[in-house]
Amino acid sequence: MHIPERLVARGPIDPAIYLVSTPIGNLGDLTLRALRVLSSVEIVMAEDTRRARQLLSSYGLNPRVIAVHQHNEERLAPGLVEQAREVPLALVSDAGTPLLSDPGLPLVNEAIRQGVPVIPIPGASALLAATVVSGFAMDHLQFLGFLPHKGSGRGDRLERGERSGGAMVLYESANRIPLLIKDLLAQCGGQRRVALCREMTKLHEQVWRGQLDQAQEWYASSGDHAKGEYAVVVEAGQRTGSDIDQDRVLRALAQALPPSKAAKVAAEIIGTSRRELFDRIEALNKGAD
Repeated sequence: MHIPERLVARGPIDPAIYLVSTPIGNLGDLTLRALRVLSSVEIVMAEDTRRARQLLSSYGLNPRVIAVHQHNEERLAPGLVEQAREVPLALVSDAGTPLLSDPGLPLVNEAIRQGVPVIPIPGASALLAATVVSGFAMDHLQFLGFLPHKGSGRGDRLERGERSGGAMVLYESANRIPLLIKDLLAQCGGQRRVALCREMTKLHEQVWRGQLDQAQEWYASSGDHAKGEYAVVVEAGQRTGSDIDQDRVLRALAQALPPSKAAKVAAEIIGTSRRELFDRIEALNKGAD
């Protein structure tokens, strides 16, 4: 296959911060656009500089690589954004899309504040790969990322995801899958279908689909299941009368309070985001006109 030279050759690109998605396992998943950006920048920001250099060297690239991670990104963000006014900078994830369960948000917010362009370079994503291969309806999707390892925040996040009414996608390391299955059983029940997607795009990629009450037995059936990382997709539950009850709460609050205050109170009761509830209150008010 002939690849046009202009797509891969090193050349000038506009000053900006480029959020470059990297392969999550298969090196062939780096896009031509990502390759061109990484060929054109002098500085690449990465959480793990060693892994970034390995990736870049596999494509024959040798830009300067600097560490930007959760312990220094707040401090470095203003200076990096200033540089991006004059020269293009690339932010890469260890694997996949920057900011999805990875550092980078302070950098992006600082760029937005300063009016410096932020340009996404899409590519491989375990979230999307697992979603489309699960076989579940995806008209409403809730991404929960990695759950807290312990504490009430773990159950709270699962409960919020379940209340959203859509399918849930989570990331988890292989050795913690039994605990996740246990928590999902408690939250969703044994009949709910789940897709356990292991090592997406890699040599030993594996997808298991079944009910939650069958998942532990499958996991225990092979030692290979305890290796690597998982993207877990949980099918949406059957809708109940909860949506009607929520609208009843929202209508009552909207009659007694201004929309912004009604949304704030409703968020404490229901657990959904204030912005989403504000929009629902506005829609209910319009429907009552």
